[in-house]
Amino acid sequence: MGYPESLRSVSYIQMENNNEETVDATVKSVVPPRHSSDICRSLCASVVKAREEGRLTCGVYQAARVLETNTDHVMLCILAADTLDDLELSIHFTLLEAYCWENDIRVIKVDSATKLWRLLFDDNLPANANNYVAGCSDDLRALDCVLIEFPKENKSDADARVLDFCKANENVDQPRPIIELPV
Repeated sequence: MGYPESLRSVSYIQMENNNEETVDATVKSVVPPRHSSDICRSLCASVVKAREEGRLTCGVYQAARVLETNTDHVMLCILAADTLDDLELSIHFTLLEAYCWENDIRVIKVDSATKLWRLLFDDNLPANANNYVAGCSDDLRALDCVLIEFPKENKSDADARVLDFCKANENVDQPRPIIELPV
């Protein structure tokens, strides 16, 4: 599929840590445009299908509850990279990523919680705080993390492409790419 090629676009900087040792740090990793549209379309299709089938869990705390009880049923964890400025969320994301990695659950990062919101709700925003759709509240913070469960039937082609992309990019030495969702 050519996805490992996307790892070449990763840029690094050298930094000194508190022990005066030089370490490599990731600046940003974004999937190149020619692969971006392929994986973006597959991820969008996978999310929409999961929403239609009721296989989504939205929010960090809700995700933690599902992971605690139903780890084997979780196919994918989607994290919004634009929420990493929030220290609390950053810590939760780190713990979720580690838990997912340890339990062979694929993790994918997207560029925006707002874009993920639009994808989940088809731009039909809930009317009030009591309106829950596909397990999601109208609180944007609830869309910083989304879990997709395995389908009851066979995986779709879009699901398979997303999982293949995640597998191709899970090299421990390289940062995971951030998928740019459509506006």
